[in-house]
Amino acid sequence: MTRRTRNLGMTLCLLCAAMLAGCPGDRMSQRTTEVVDDSLIANKVTLALSSAKEVHGRGIKVESAQGVVELTGVVASAAEAQRAMQIAQQVKGVKAVHNRLRVHEGHPEPASRTSSHTGKTRQ
Repeated sequence: MTRRTRNLGMTLCLLCAAMLAGCPGDRMSQRTTEVVDDSLIANKVTLALSSAKEVHGRGIKVESAQGVVELTGVVASAAEAQRAMQIAQQVKGVKAVHNRLRVHEGHPEPASRTSSHTGKTRQ
């Protein structure tokens, strides 16, 4: 009977170890990955906006949190705001775009460049 109990105990330990090995990383590493991903997404969107001829990217601030991008700042027209949103939506990793751009006829004011949910990078 003790041999059977010992085997059962060993089997349960092995099952628990196998289940733990299959679990994803701890919460801290997941958060770190999310911050890096958000920073990368924000930088990609900023680069895409800066490269687009129909959008004056310097007047647009880009923030990303969990793949949701927020565009803020001033643009010269509603068409420019719409195009900026379309460009951001096309960037890989973007889940949604919140367009908070303000339209101001004339030249847009320069704004901060990129930001992620926890680690903000500004110029």
